[in-house]
Amino acid sequence: MMRVGAHNSIAGGYHNAVAECVAIGGDALQMFCKNQRQWAAKPLNLDDAKAFRDAVAKAKVGPVMVHDSYLINMGNADAAKSEQSRLAFLDEYQRSEALGAAYLNFHPGSHGSDDKHARDDIKTRVAALERIAANVASVLDETKGFHCRLVIENAAGQGTNVGNSWEEVGFILDAVGQKKRMGVTIDTQHSWACGYDWVDHYDEVWDSFEGAVGRANLMAFHLNDSKTACGARVDRHDTIGSGLLGLEFFRTLINDRKLDGKAGYLETPEGPESWKKEIALLRSLRDAPAGEKVASKNPAAPRVKQAKL
Repeated sequence: MMRVGAHNSIAGGYHNAVAECVAIGGDALQMFCKNQRQWAAKPLNLDDAKAFRDAVAKAKVGPVMVHDSYLINMGNADAAKSEQSRLAFLDEYQRSEALGAAYLNFHPGSHGSDDKHARDDIKTRVAALERIAANVASVLDETKGFHCRLVIENAAGQGTNVGNSWEEVGFILDAVGQKKRMGVTIDTQHSWACGYDWVDHYDEVWDSFEGAVGRANLMAFHLNDSKTACGARVDRHDTIGSGLLGLEFFRTLINDRKLDGKAGYLETPEGPESWKKEIALLRSLRDAPAGEKVASKNPAAPRVKQAKL
């Protein structure tokens, strides 16, 4: 079965993330390893790191996933800013390894072009993907022997973000070329926002993922319902069962035997009290008989065809 948890707070210390995970009934844990909205942070205290690892082991929660800072953009065309992001990512990778995390999850980044016509320009997007892959490969080269995997999260397609389509995610994996140290997180809301119709074409979405990325590279999920329509390219998460993806999709996903052993982390908007209910709800769907299919709230939702690279 899929292990389920949420993105827990490290306020007051890393050990508090473990306590929050246990309090909401989670058996998988995601967190930041530093303030996600600041570039710099004081060095990681190794005693704190050991205390965190011990707390994780005692609580028997995991795998632990660290989510990288929102500031990092290794696709930036400005060489100085790209290097700043690479160094920040390297620092977070070193912290994640010290904390014993299984995964460091990262957003691919953005090409950042001011030209609105370049948003979906293939050459512009490929150049950003190549910068991202080169930076990631450099970080891997500097950290030989690390056990923590670097895991790409598919983007929702807002603005000049790249890594929206399975093809773009697969491009980064192939360009880095070190798949034994890499992986992929599927964000259910982001993929829906990019036009992958989980509700009416569940099997077809998996076929396209297999062809472009490969299930062997899938490590985890961000489990989020969506406030926005399929193909809207807007990143707006909703509580499980309350959005346009709907409860029946999550019933299908949680009972997909091909996903046994994967981890799913909630990033839904209401916080710990809601997460406790949502985790219980997801578990109640396991092997439960399907009820009447929840009707789509937006049957005419637009579909977006992603350009293949």
